[in-house]
Parts: sequence; structure tokens; C-alpha cells
Amino acid sequence: MAESVSISANAKLNLSLDITGKRPDGYHTVEMVMQSVDISDTLNITKTDSQIEFYCNNDEIENDKNLCVKAAQLFFENAEISGGAQIKLKKRIPIAAGLGGGSADAAAVLIALNELYNQPFDDEELLELALKIGADVPFCLVGGTQLAEGVGSILSPLPTLNDCAFVIVKSGEKPSTAQMYAKIDSLPEEEICHPRTQYLVDAICEGDNVDAGRSMSNVFNSLWAFAKIREIMTDCGAGCVSVSGSGPSVFGFFTDIDDAKSAENKLKGEFDEVYLCEPVDKGCEID
Repeated sequence: MAESVSISANAKLNLSLDITGKRPDGYHTVEMVMQSVDISDTLNITKTDSQIEFYCNNDEIENDKNLCVKAAQLFFENAEISGGAQIKLKKRIPIAAGLGGGSADAAAVLIALNELYNQPFDDEELLELALKIGADVPFCLVGGTQLAEGVGSILSPLPTLNDCAFVIVKSGEKPSTAQMYAKIDSLPEEEICHPRTQYLVDAICEGDNVDAGRSMSNVFNSLWAFAKIREIMTDCGAGCVSVSGSGPSVFGFFTDIDDAKSAENKLKGEFDEVYLCEPVDKGCEID
């Protein structure tokens, strides 16, 4: 049995994000199309005798307050295993960006520990653990292209997107996710622009990237000002420009890789954090 595992954790984009209601416990119900992309963190995880140790190349991530440690603690508590792990995280996914970096890392920890400790959990049980960490973690565990409903954990696989690329810009900082949802709650219903998620699902199922691009949107778009990003991306041929998660990252969807590269180059002249990426069919992958 291996003593250590190296695993990649991919970022996600919300190609569509709609709020469909609010439960009595305060959680919002959503309808989303989520997509894994090839911006990834790398985690090296090694079995230890008892402690959970965490190291990261990004000083902004606190050792004792991150989802990697939470995932490891949850794994050992539920597996009732006497053991530990050393977790070394190489961060590439921008943090606090609406790209699911923390959720992806937590999902990677669950997969790696399950592998290292002789798979005490089956796939369904891992998904249940993932949901206890956060609403995006089940998707990051599975990855690919998925319709996500409920609080985000009811997943239905969709055909993989092909022959396309995304350009992502992280510009600005955002309040907490809870504060962003509260802002939407405070708006009159007539001021909320709901995306056409079912149109997007249909277009993806039909392999129609043009219609897919036209149907990508996010209920949080109206809370962000990204006119300059939209102008540059649209001029370069983006089929849509939209926010991922509750922001602040904005992505453009391109059916031509050369158009995407042109947008990337122009945006790098205006913004510090610009990323060109493509869809992938996994959330995490053991190297």
C-alpha cells in the first residue's frame, strides 16, 4: 500500500448559476451548470502516525482554518481510523475568486486519504462526507460537466464540453459568499435576472457551443461591474461573459482558441490576474 499520493485538484466555473429558493435552515437552493477547468492545485499527501500537518506555498492560507484540514479531520473521524496525514499544497488556483479552489483541495484530500487508507468509503459515502465540508465539494470530487441542484450537491452528468476555451479574469475583492447571497435576497424579484439554465443544458446535450455560450449567465452578474472586461472579451469573439460563483472572477467563453489567446493577451495589458484554460472531465486526478 502506498505511503504517499500526489493529486491534482482542478478549479471550477459556474457556467450558469441561479438561486431557486431558500430553505428553513437558511441555505439557498440553486440550479447550476458547473465545469471543471485545467487550472489546478497540486497536493502531496503522506501517511503519518497520528497528526494532521498542513503546509502551503501561499501564506494567505491559514494552517488551522482551511478546508484541507477540515476534510482530513472529517475523514479520520468518520473512518474511525487511528492515523494522520502530512498535506503539502501547491496553490495555483486564485483564492477567494469564485473558482472553487478550497473546495477542490478538500475533495482531493478525501480522495487521497481514501486511497492511502485502503478505501474505507465508497463513492456515495465520499460524496456524503464532501457535502459536510461545503456545497461545492461534491462537484469537485466528481468534476467534469454537471448540472447541480438542491444546495449544489444533487449532480447530474452532462456531455463534456469540447472545442472551446475560457479566459478568466480575477479583478477586485468580494464580501463573503453569505453576504453576496444576502444582497440577492434584499433585491426585489423584478430586479433579479435569472439565467436560462435549461437552455444551457439542452445546448450542451446537443453539442451546440454557440447556443451554449448564449445561455451562460449568473444571477450574481448584476452585483458586479465588469464592463471593461466584457468589452475586451466580446471584441475578441467571446460567446458570453459572466461571473463564476458569487464573484469576483469573470470568464469569457470562446469557441476559437485563437480568439481566446487574443483576449488573454489584451486583458493582460489591463489586469494582473488573467488565465487561459480549457474544460476537463475530472475534478481531481491522482498523478
